[in-house]
Amino acid sequence: MIITNLTEKMMYDILMESIKDNYDREQEHRELAMDYFESINLQDDLKKYFDSDSLSQIPPAYLNLTRNVIDRRCQVYQEQPLRYADEKYLEHIGDLDSSMKEFEKLVYLLGTEALYTYWNDDKQKLMYRPIHFFTPFFRPNEDDPFMVMWQVESQLQARSEDAQFMVWSKATEDMPGKHFMISSKGKITSIIEGDVNPFGDIIPINFGHRSFMTRDFMRAGADDLIDANRSINIMLTEMALSSRFQLGQPVISGIDTEARIQFGQDKALILPEQASFEYVTPNANVTAMKESIKFLIDSVSQANNVKINWSSNAPESGLSKKMSQLDLQDSLRSDIEQIYRPFERQQFKIAQRILEVSGGINVSDEFSVDFQERSAPMSTDEELKYYEWAFKNNLETRQSYLRKKNPDLKEEEIQEIVDQIDEEAPQQQEGPASILDRLGS
Repeated sequence: MIITNLTEKMMYDILMESIKDNYDREQEHRELAMDYFESINLQDDLKKYFDSDSLSQIPPAYLNLTRNVIDRRCQVYQEQPLRYADEKYLEHIGDLDSSMKEFEKLVYLLGTEALYTYWNDDKQKLMYRPIHFFTPFFRPNEDDPFMVMWQVESQLQARSEDAQFMVWSKATEDMPGKHFMISSKGKITSIIEGDVNPFGDIIPINFGHRSFMTRDFMRAGADDLIDANRSINIMLTEMALSSRFQLGQPVISGIDTEARIQFGQDKALILPEQASFEYVTPNANVTAMKESIKFLIDSVSQANNVKINWSSNAPESGLSKKMSQLDLQDSLRSDIEQIYRPFERQQFKIAQRILEVSGGINVSDEFSVDFQERSAPMSTDEELKYYEWAFKNNLETRQSYLRKKNPDLKEEEIQEIVDQIDEEAPQQQEGPASILDRLGS
């Protein structure tokens, strides 16, 4: 929604209009996407494609393809990026890396996702909350929203009669930034005296977009995955119905339809002349249906640069895996430069202002981030050969090896392990030696 010549009364009127007329409708598609991602509440979506009696024969069959593909596709934050910034920022950054792992997946699923950042006085750290269902408001000729509203209750309370909505707006030439809560009945609840945004021209909400803006601020999400997932669920349910009916449907012909016939293993079935009785089974090609499902899974996975490893596939070497994932690696590099490096810079600006205003902590402007490129895992033999070569050419040390294997180790712990290996080196050990022992110093 684009707003011109903003006044406080106009702001409240626009918020109420959005709550009453558009909010629930705008969020329906995102609700459905979240349902497929979490594989819940799918029965109502599936019922539209089946006769009401059909699903009374078997429970619907679901495959969580959407989350499976997105988990494999979203690997930018699989390894923690290295941030170079003021130590005070790194000390109070909180669980940003953990939050970003899920945030990356939600950006891919929904197309546009919001991350709300706030200061926790008790923990003395920044905290993060993803916002799935929100409404942005815009000024003329501006691509970024100056105001954001979202419902603060959980989904269990989402249809309450007096729902509460959080509002943040940044300062403009018309009025100062605002921060308050408004109910679906129009009641304003103050959070800060004067309802003023303490961060001025910044709102503590950062947006991740799956792609560049072509038409709308809200980008398209993983609709192809959701549609394919729906089709696969339908086909799996059809297969389950077919398997149920393979035992046969009893059919009697040449008999008065009003006659009452009792079935049972201990009952004799007496039929009049010219009557016949048989079991009829559906002529379904289950193998062909399985191949169709497999083809659909492969097609949509490849379209998202993900390779599905079926159980019949032979083991692959690290080099073979790396070659098969070139498209995925290219996509991840593109995600880093187009989405997450700009996101990290904006996130730093937001955190810097929050730390200054809410935490009383001044952070310098220096910031850069180095994302770790994920490589295909090597076999034990490949890893051994690599480190033998790297050690021989002074490109790796035992310390660097341990850091890669366990990033949580402290430097003194790493040195203790190396010293212990040196002390035990002369002793003969039973069984195969570890890679560190074989590599030596």
